[in-house]
Parts: sequence; structure tokens; C-alpha cells
Amino acid sequence: MDGLSTIIETIVQEEVMQHKESFRYREAIIGYASAQDPLYAKLSDILKTKQLHPNEILPTAKTVVVYFIPYSLSIIQKIQGKNVIVQEWSDNYTITNALLERIGCRLRAKLQDRGIRAEHEPPTCNFDPIELTTKWSHKASAVIAGIGTFGLNHLIITPSGTAGRLGSIIIDADIPPTQRPETSYCLYYKTGKCKVCVEKCPTGALTETTFDRFRCNAYLDGKNIHDLQQGCAMCSSGPCAAKGFC
Repeated sequence: MDGLSTIIETIVQEEVMQHKESFRYREAIIGYASAQDPLYAKLSDILKTKQLHPNEILPTAKTVVVYFIPYSLSIIQKIQGKNVIVQEWSDNYTITNALLERIGCRLRAKLQDRGIRAEHEPPTCNFDPIELTTKWSHKASAVIAGIGTFGLNHLIITPSGTAGRLGSIIIDADIPPTQRPETSYCLYYKTGKCKVCVEKCPTGALTETTFDRFRCNAYLDGKNIHDLQQGCAMCSSGPCAAKGFC
């Protein structure tokens, strides 16, 4: 649909750059995936947990819009310092979740004004508290939409790095898919030499071959300031924090 991507990107960038605390962020990265991309049908097997197909959330789904909001360099400098628990990281986590929810609601309202149906999942708190899994992975959609690749840290690394937050919205209008990168943005996967995220993990939950989400979560539960905050940023604080490696 002509001009639709411009409308979407304008809303996302306005919400980020005109935020009352815009000093926390850099320019958002936005990508598009076909709701019928074959990878969606394979995600349950790939992630080894039941994943919803976009059509299970919106039966008329045609496109999945994904947006990544990178944190500012000043925040990244804080998490790359000597402290494992960084107040600014926790603050950004809570504030950005609210920002992502506002973006999703504004996009949905604007699109509905144009006769386009849209549905979005919350940025967090939509996971099984026992298995620590979610049925809609913003990270997986980010890969399918071409805005990043998975890193050794089990996070999405984008051209603007991995320190940031993801959101997505499913719509029943066609937007051409974003081309996916041909190689990984992760320095370890490119050269085999960088393991900073593994070395900095304070729990041993992250290794070269595995990620123990239960061990990680137990540590976070012990360090949280309150239920909506997250204290540890170590897996996001390596050389890929602010940029991906082409």
C-alpha cells in the first residue's frame, strides 16, 4: 500500500525522538516481514517451544512490522563500566516498555483509521512464568524482518548494536519485506574470537554452546529493584552493544 511504510516509520521515529527523555535513545530501526514467510511455520521447531503464527493472532495478517529502539551511547557507556547492576539500564527497561506499548497503540489506531486491522503483543510480561517462554518472539520476528541477527549472547544484534528494546505489530496490509543480511552481525560468529558476553555473564548461564534461562532468571529475580525492572545488562554490554559487525 503506497505510503504506508512512511506513515509507520514516521510514527515510530516521532515517538522515539520526541520522547520527553529522548536522550536515552538513538534512531529506531524498522523492518518488515511477510506474515507468510516460511520461517514462521518453522519457529516452534527452531525455538523448541510453541510459537504463534501471525495468522493465529490476526487471521488476515499480511505483514509483521518490527522496530528496534537502540539505547544511547551514554547508557551503553554505563553498562560497559565496572558495575554489573546499573540503575540506568533498569530505568531504560521500564521506560522503554511503556514507549513500545505507546507506539503499538498509536500505530494500531492510525492504521485502523485507514481501514487496516492491526494487533500487537506487549513488549514484555507475556511469557509463561514457569517455563520462561513466550508464544510470540519479537526477537524471532526481528530476524525474519531483516533488522538483525542472533548473536552468541542469544540477543538480536542490529547495525546499531544489541543494547535496546524490540516491538512488533501485525497488520493486514502488504508492505514489501526487508532484505535479510547475508552474514551475522555477531563478531564471534564472524571471527570466532569474541566471547565478551560469555566472559561477562555473572552467573555462568551463558556459554559458547548454551543459555540457561532458568539460571539467568534466578539471578535477575534476586537483583531486581522491583518486578518491572531488570538490573543485569552484561550480555548486552560487549563490543556489539552499540553496533553490529558487517
